[in-house]
Amino acid sequence: MIRDDDAVDGGQRPIDAEKLVKGLSAALATSLGPEEVLNTIVQEAAVVVNCDHLFLSRYDPAQRIFQAIAWRSSINPGSVSLDQKFMGPTYLENLPVIVNDLAQYNYRLRPTVARLGLQSLVGIPFVAKGGMVGVLEAFSDHGNHFSDFDIQCLTLFANLAGTAMEKIDITRECKLRTAETEFLIEALKLEQASFGSLLYKVGETFGALFGVDGIAVFGIESEAAENPLQEVMAQGFAPADVARLKTLFSQKYLEQLTALPESDEHHIVKRSLRQPGPGGARLMYIVPIRYRRTLHGIIVFYWKEQDKVVDMANHERFIQRIIGDITVVLDRKNLYNNIQRMSFSDTLTGLANRRLFEYVLDRELKKAKRTTKPMSLLLIDIDYFKCVNDTFGHLVGDAVLEQVGAIIKDSCRNVDLAARFGGEEFAVILPETDRDKALAVAERVRVRLAEHRFQIGNQYITITVSVGGATYSSLTEDSTNESLTLAADEALYQAKQLGRNVVIYSGKA
Repeated sequence: MIRDDDAVDGGQRPIDAEKLVKGLSAALATSLGPEEVLNTIVQEAAVVVNCDHLFLSRYDPAQRIFQAIAWRSSINPGSVSLDQKFMGPTYLENLPVIVNDLAQYNYRLRPTVARLGLQSLVGIPFVAKGGMVGVLEAFSDHGNHFSDFDIQCLTLFANLAGTAMEKIDITRECKLRTAETEFLIEALKLEQASFGSLLYKVGETFGALFGVDGIAVFGIESEAAENPLQEVMAQGFAPADVARLKTLFSQKYLEQLTALPESDEHHIVKRSLRQPGPGGARLMYIVPIRYRRTLHGIIVFYWKEQDKVVDMANHERFIQRIIGDITVVLDRKNLYNNIQRMSFSDTLTGLANRRLFEYVLDRELKKAKRTTKPMSLLLIDIDYFKCVNDTFGHLVGDAVLEQVGAIIKDSCRNVDLAARFGGEEFAVILPETDRDKALAVAERVRVRLAEHRFQIGNQYITITVSVGGATYSSLTEDSTNESLTLAADEALYQAKQLGRNVVIYSGKA
């Protein structure tokens, strides 16, 4: 215990024991909310020790500040850092402070306190499992005001406040854990939806739980020509504010967020950003969403009143868990996409496999019959491909197949489907394409492959392909998937018979 004078007024002022018991009982009443309990403790303690200035503060070890959460006084104490707090280091050692003559310490007191002309102080820190969580301070405008009995009473009230705060923390933690579970369940339902939908859900969760006055969520579009930030949601931000945020998050800043070490615990970056309106400068909380060294999004939120932020460290722990949940969903999305690719893609060329080809062919043929628009099919076969494998080996043959697939895909439109039909044979489905246009595509593919030089070590080889095509039109309504494929295959066989490196088009489908 720190005292500035060993001689404390030993006289006992009359105390109404019944009032003390009543005050304690009221503070413990289950009908009161957690914040009401803390306020009741302060009001009753002020009455018991007969002082007009009593403050209850929570200590945030992460930010090293004392945040006043309940008080009875003519002044609002606000927040103060550990370094600026009168006797702050002493409180941090869990030691009570008793000062009978504050005039000796005016140079160390905050101006608002010094101007009140207060003469004596009792400060009682209280602890929880993690260390000091707060302090109860009583000031009097009389020297030697507080008796030993007053100090004992304040100690009881401080311990009661510590118990109430612990209850508040447990209640809030349960609420956050429940919210996290609900978020994860909802997020898993969105694993096949867009990432923007997942980010929007994150924004909704943060906004509802933290009671923020403004929140903006941005996704990162890495291929965007100008600003890669894409707005997902913005509440409490004017359009000009959103534009200012996009300017703030420069490409260099995004790269810095991406480059943060995976072990870095300081994922939440606080910045002061001037905003228009009567609110003045707001302290923004910036949360990057990173996954596997890639920045996927940014969340920005703020409170108009800093007094709302009583335990940012606890908020940060929750946010980190939510970000962890997002990575779980991203892992599942990634796994799902890989399964999809394995199910419908050829692992060597990356083109559609035979399974997806059959599905799309059936869909496009039905669409062509319904709309009476034409559709075409090309079958492409590499000439003398066995010689490539026999001469250079199958690894070289695989490399050639991969490059051929890339050239075919690059020669087609986005709406076309290029597929590996089997072995060294490829297929291209051309929706809403008539015979003449399909012939042009086939010839373009043939010429590009014939002119391409395939590098094999220090030497280059060339290959050619033969192409067979067929077109469905409204004049051949009885066409089926099988008949259209057979017609293109017969045309391909003719191209092979005629010497290869040629396009032959079927006259039937």
